[in-house]
Formats: sequence, structure tokens, C-alpha cells
Amino acid sequence: MTIGTDTDTALNSASGYRLRLVFDAGPTMPMWRPLLRKLRQSLAQSGHFQSVTVSVLMADGTVRGREGAGDRLVTLVLSDCSGPQWYPGPAGERWYGTLGAWARVRPVAVVQPLPERMWQRTALPVMPGLIHTPAATAANSELSFTAYDNAPDMGADSIPVPVLEPASPWLDNWLALIDGRAEVPAAVAFVPPALPAEGATSPTTLTAEELVLRFRATASPEAFRLAGHLAAGVPQLPAMHIVHSSVETTPCPSHLAEVILSGMLRAVPGSPGSYAFRKGVASVLLRTVPRSSLARTVARLREAESSTRRALVSEEASRPTG
Repeated sequence: MTIGTDTDTALNSASGYRLRLVFDAGPTMPMWRPLLRKLRQSLAQSGHFQSVTVSVLMADGTVRGREGAGDRLVTLVLSDCSGPQWYPGPAGERWYGTLGAWARVRPVAVVQPLPERMWQRTALPVMPGLIHTPAATAANSELSFTAYDNAPDMGADSIPVPVLEPASPWLDNWLALIDGRAEVPAAVAFVPPALPAEGATSPTTLTAEELVLRFRATASPEAFRLAGHLAAGVPQLPAMHIVHSSVETTPCPSHLAEVILSGMLRAVPGSPGSYAFRKGVASVLLRTVPRSSLARTVARLREAESSTRRALVSEEASRPTG
């Protein structure tokens, strides 16, 4: 994200605000830490906020970091809305209680790093329309929303929350809303009094073949191709980045995010960004990759092993092929 002269008009009006940036540290979010650093740096160096502080949303639904107070406090939550705290359970109850409490007293928005085409598959789907504010710095609970298409009744207690791409035009509109512009276009999710409904079939109930077929039906071609190559390496972020850079000349983070969110992987203990393929999935994925292409990926990982002094090639890719 870049904040430059194209956003000066909107951001100058926000110069008196204190921004609390909340980073979701759930199991699917480690790959977005570079975006957090970039977002924080851009916002802090823009000179348009009095201060920018970072708090952390944990997978158990708690938030670590100083709360802050005052009528000039605004909050941005950086999240893919896919961790356990966004779904039914104790973590979800805790997090939605906190998010709802914030939205009743101050401006709050979610910065969604996933591409917009994936938002409807998260725990916080959106609808496009126009959002209206009665005054500057109005809390989300004071906002009203008019969908472009017919929208279901979200209930009197539901609170609209703008969902933004990490790009200047989206941030411009949100800041204009905070500054009191009566109406701006927005993608909006609603924070209901109850937790969101259960999602799709649990990955634990599907076979390896079913998981791969389900992913192929919804994934971009680039993400499906990447998944096959990722099965050649240990599914930890450092190795995944090596594979990604060998498969794509200009690696696109959303392609890696599609794989991480596919249900074919599960988080495992270790450093942030440590995963394991579900039983049998890696072997199925490897069969989708031409042998010559797979050999190049394995060779790249072997080359990296010599400098990192750690195993980077998966057991499945190390087995002799018949």
C-alpha cells in the first residue's frame, strides 16, 4: 500500500486521529506480516495520523495491546477473517463481543488482504452499496447502509463494518466517511449479535482426493499449479516462499493464500507459518505436476538446503518414483 499525493486530501482531514492497527495473529495470517509492516509504515510516515499503534488479535479471540481512549481513536483490523476467532466457539464469542463493543463507540473497519473475489468464502462476507454517516467520527453503530442489490434484513442489532482492500482508494473513502462525508461507496459486512453460521464441510471429513478436487473447483489456475509444487517442499513459510518464487516470476501473495486457506493444510506447533498437509494430500498434489517441472522445484529446494542447513524437500517428493 502506498499513501501519496493522491490521498492527501482525504488523509489531511484525519491528521488529528489516533489509529489503532490490530493485526490478526491467527494460524492463516503469518504470510501477511510483511503487509502489516508496510501498512503501518505507510500510515505512520504519511503524517496524517497523530499516532499509529499496533495491537494483536490472538486466535483465542483476545486482543493484546493497550486499548487507548478518547473521541479521536479509530481502529483498523488487518485480517483474512478465516481464523478460529471468526467462527462459532469460545474464541468467536470473545472476539465478536470485543469487535461489537468497539463498533458501538468508534469508527472501525477491516482491512482484508485477500482478493475481493475470495471475501465471500470467509467468515465475514460483504455486500456492496452506499454507507451513510450522520456526522464526523460517528461510531459504526450510528451508520446506515443501502445495498446496491436487494439485501436480507440483518436485524436491528447488527452493526455495519466497512471492509477495505489494502489500497489507497479504499482507505480514502473510509477516511472521508470518518471526516463526515455523508455518503461513500463501500463493501460492508455486518457484525451480528450471534456468531456467523457454520461454514462448508469440515476438511477432516473429506478424503485427500476430495480435498484436492474441491480446491481445484474453486481455486485460480495459478493457485492450483502452485499447490502441486508446494507439495514438493516442507509446508513452512520459508520453504513455501522459495517454491513460490521458483514457480512464479512475480509471486502473487493471493495465490499462496488460496493454498493456505484451502483446507488441505492444517497449522502445526512451531514457528508462525508452520503447516502440515492433511493425510495423503501431498501425494495427490504431486501427481498433478509434470515430472520435469517437479524436478526443477526439488532442485531449487536442494540448492536452498545447502545454505539454510535444514531439510526443505518433503518426504513425498523424496521418494523414488516408479
